[in-house]
Amino acid sequence: MSHERRSIDRIVVGVDGSEGSDAALRWAAGLAAAGGAEVVVVHVIDPSTYDLRSLGLPSAVLNEGDWREEVRDELEARWCAPLVEAGVRHRARVEEGRAGPRLAEVAEREHADLLVTGHRGLSGLAELVHGSVGAYVTHHASCPVAIVPAEPRAA
Repeated sequence: MSHERRSIDRIVVGVDGSEGSDAALRWAAGLAAAGGAEVVVVHVIDPSTYDLRSLGLPSAVLNEGDWREEVRDELEARWCAPLVEAGVRHRARVEEGRAGPRLAEVAEREHADLLVTGHRGLSGLAELVHGSVGAYVTHHASCPVAIVPAEPRAA
């Protein structure tokens, strides 16, 4: 049985401002820097549940265009900092919908070699109620998936 080693040229990383997504982005930055891959950072907005306070933005927004631009600017300036520090080529995208399905769709559209998300560390009941992005993408993504815990365990 032959195991062909495939290079990783594009990594899609889902971010939401949590400790888990920060760990995922830092892990992906290290992987991308080592292999020269591009990282596509994706923040998914679910309009029915979105809270601008998670970005540190005012809760009142003038219009959708301004709001999208503010979110994209914050995504690039604050959350993409580990990629800038590592000198990694990257792009930031703001998508709308449910996180799991949108991340899987973006990974497919971008021809990603790897999709990375963080683990939120919710309890079993909370994860059941809110849904697990990681569980969704591991079952629906068209590429391999890595789920990075917020606090890496010692080897």
